[in-house]
Amino acid sequence: MSIHTETSPTETAPDVSNEFVRAEHLVKDFGQHRAVNDVSLSVAKGEVIALIGPSGAGKSTLLRCLNLLETPSSGSLQIAGERIVFEGDNLKRPQVLRLRRHTGMVFQSFNLFPHLTAAKNVALAQMRVLGRSKKEAMDRALTQLDRVGLASKADAYPSQCSGGQQQRIGIARALAMDPDLMLFDEPTSGLDPEVGAEILAVMRALAGEGTTMIIATHEMEFARHVSHRVVVMVEGAIIEEGAPEQVMSAPTHERTQKFLSAVLGR
Repeated sequence: MSIHTETSPTETAPDVSNEFVRAEHLVKDFGQHRAVNDVSLSVAKGEVIALIGPSGAGKSTLLRCLNLLETPSSGSLQIAGERIVFEGDNLKRPQVLRLRRHTGMVFQSFNLFPHLTAAKNVALAQMRVLGRSKKEAMDRALTQLDRVGLASKADAYPSQCSGGQQQRIGIARALAMDPDLMLFDEPTSGLDPEVGAEILAVMRALAGEGTTMIIATHEMEFARHVSHRVVVMVEGAIIEEGAPEQVMSAPTHERTQKFLSAVLGR
């Protein structure tokens, strides 16, 4: 895969009947604060979803619920046929591991181990979670680092890499786990525009390959041109969703109009 590909996933829309993710009535409470409020979302295999909305809208919490880094307070979640209904403290670790096995997540912060090289950062989870041998994990790590354009940085430590390179290492680490679904939580946050463009190029290439992705982002042009569907969250709830051009150019909800007016300056 070249990170410079110009392939647009919107040119070949996925089969929406091929449902891969289904979240139904997800709720996540932190004490008296409801961070995710009755969210239902269906994602087709190969679909790219751009999750947009103001800061504090619940986008990051929703992604963490989809990966079970946060346990939803109620609702249900199904990924690749693995379904969990959240009722009290019924969640068991084997269920978490089975469902999480389908997902890879890239965070705002890079979360790399500073004492490990790029290749070892990518290999570690493979050995611990998937039980791969050191050789198999390292071979896979080198393949994925090359995939994101960082083959030359395999032996470099995070401190020897730029912010954009560290984020690409994080993407390689997630890809090395062979996930069915990639979750991105504001992956360009805190990066300057030129460096952020490196990350967006990698994600554009993944989308062109047909990778199923849900991306929380403030990059409106990326949402418009790379995603198949834009989903707008405000105060923990989905208030609008649809084709990128429809949502971005002719939003119907007043809160969507207000948000886009602020971020697009119109």
